[in-house]
Amino acid sequence: MNAIQLLTKAGQIVDELARLGPSTPAELAKVVAEPRPSVYRILTALEQISVVRQAGEGRLELGIGLLRWSDAAVEAFVDKGELRRQLRWVREQLGMNVFFCVPHEHGVLSLDQVEGAVVDMLDLGPGRMLPRFAGAAPRALLAFESPDVQDSVCAGAPFGRLASGTPMTAQDLRELLDNTVARGWSVDDSEVVEGVASVAVPVRRDDGGAAGAIAVAGLRESVLAQEDVAGQVLTVAAEALAAAMARAQSTGPRSDSAHNRTAQPSETRAPALIVKAGALMEALARERIATSTRLTEILDEPVSSVYRMLATLSEIGWVEQIGHRGAYRVGGRLLSLSGELTRRLDIRRAAGPVLRAIHEATGETTFMCVRHGTRAVCIERVDGIRVNSRVLRLGRSLPLHVGAAPRALLAFEDRAAWDEYASAALSEDLLHMGSRSTLYAELDEIRSLGFALSDNTVTPGIAAVGAPIFDHRGEVAASLSVSGLRDGVLTQPAHGRSVTDLVLWGAAELSRYLGFDVARLSEAPRSSASNTPPS
Repeated sequence: MNAIQLLTKAGQIVDELARLGPSTPAELAKVVAEPRPSVYRILTALEQISVVRQAGEGRLELGIGLLRWSDAAVEAFVDKGELRRQLRWVREQLGMNVFFCVPHEHGVLSLDQVEGAVVDMLDLGPGRMLPRFAGAAPRALLAFESPDVQDSVCAGAPFGRLASGTPMTAQDLRELLDNTVARGWSVDDSEVVEGVASVAVPVRRDDGGAAGAIAVAGLRESVLAQEDVAGQVLTVAAEALAAAMARAQSTGPRSDSAHNRTAQPSETRAPALIVKAGALMEALARERIATSTRLTEILDEPVSSVYRMLATLSEIGWVEQIGHRGAYRVGGRLLSLSGELTRRLDIRRAAGPVLRAIHEATGETTFMCVRHGTRAVCIERVDGIRVNSRVLRLGRSLPLHVGAAPRALLAFEDRAAWDEYASAALSEDLLHMGSRSTLYAELDEIRSLGFALSDNTVTPGIAAVGAPIFDHRGEVAASLSVSGLRDGVLTQPAHGRSVTDLVLWGAAELSRYLGFDVARLSEAPRSSASNTPPS
C-alpha cells in the first residue's frame, strides 16, 4: 500500500466507524478488506491525531479531533459563536428547528442546527446536503444568485419529486424565485419532506448575493401559521449574521489553544503520512482558509507532498478547494462525521465509571444532572454508604436555583439564560427564588469559583458540591455532584483530594469525553483538569 492509498484507506476506516459505531480493529479490517496489522497501524496514527479514540472493551470510536475540524468548517464561513447565538435566539422566539446553510458545489450544505421544542429534523443536521431546486433555504440562496447560476439549475428540470410540493418544472421554480425576491424570504410546504414546512431568509453579502440562509422548519401547520412572524424574526437574525460573516472575512487566523495543536511524530510505528495529514488539517482549521503555498510554509513540507495530501484529502471529503485552483478549507464531510460522533456520544455510559470512582473514594452519594426546562433532572446516580438524600433520586428534579448540581447548570450559561430563567421562576414562584440580584450574585460567585456549593440549603445537615460539564462548544451539557453529611463533604481530608477536587476532576473527565478543551478550565481559580483518577 503506497502513501496515498494509505491516506485513502484511513478515510475509509473513519467512514466505517461513523457507519458502524464503536468497532474492534478486527471488525474494521474485515470491512475494509485490509490485513489486521495494516489496520492496527492506521488506527494508531488516527488515534494519535485524535480522529479515533478508545471506546473500551477493545473497541474504537470516532475521536474529538473531528469536532475541532467541524467547527473550523463552520468558521470558514461565519463566527461559530455568533451563529450559535443567532440560532438559539430564533429558536427562543419561534420554538422551531433552526438551521443555517451555505451554497456548495454539490447542492446546499447545512452548517449548523438548533433543535426545536416539538420535533427533531434529522435531515437538516450539520453536513447534510439539500437539493438546489427544492426547499426554502436552497431557494433563498438561489433567488439571489446570478442569472447564469439560476439558468444552470433550471436546466436540470424536470426535477425529481421529493414530496407532494416539490417544484417539478423550470417555470415552477422561477415563479417561486420571483416570490422570494419580492417578499425577502422563501416558504416551503412539503417540498422536501411530506408534512414539513420551512421559512428561510438569505444572509446577504455587500454585493447583493446570498452568502448563506437561515431557516426554520417544522410540522407544516405550525410553520405556515407563523410564516410572517418567522420571516421577520429570521430577517433580524440574517442581518446579524451578515455582519458576522463580513467580520470573518476580514479577520486573520485564530490563535486559541484548541486550534494550535500540531500532531507530533510518534514513537510508535504509526504511518507518518497520516500524522502529517493531521498536522495539515490542524493548520487549515487554524487558518480557516489557506492556499497550498501558505500550508507549505506552515508545515515546512515539500510542495509536492502538500499537493498530494491536499488532493487525497479532497477526494475523501476532508478538504475542499474553493473554485478552480483556489484556496482550501475544511470539507463538509467533517460536518457529517462530527454529527455522527455527537449523535453517538452517551454521557450516561461515560459517567458510570467516573461516578463510581468518586463514590469509592468518598463513600458519598454521587450523581449527574441535565437541564430540562426550568429544572435539573438526575439521570445517573450512585447511592452513598452512610446517608442518602431523597431529594434528587434518579429521575427526580429540582429548580435550577436550588442545590449544587442545578445551580452549576445555570451559572455557566449566559446572562440571557439567567434572565429567561429568573422570569420563569418568578412567574411560577419556584420555591421562593428571591430577588434577581441575589440569585445573580450567587451565580457570579459560582462562575468565579468554578463549582457550586450547597450547605444546608436543600436538606438540613446535608451539603453538596456540583461542577459543570461542558460540550465541545463550551456550552453546559450536564453537571456532576456529590452530596452527603456536612462533615464528610466540606472537610479537607488529611490525605488525598477533597470532595470538591474530586467533583472537579470528574466534571473535567466528562467534559473531555464530550470534546471540550479542558485547558480552558484553568481559567477558574479552583478548577482542575487533572488526568489523575481518585485513589
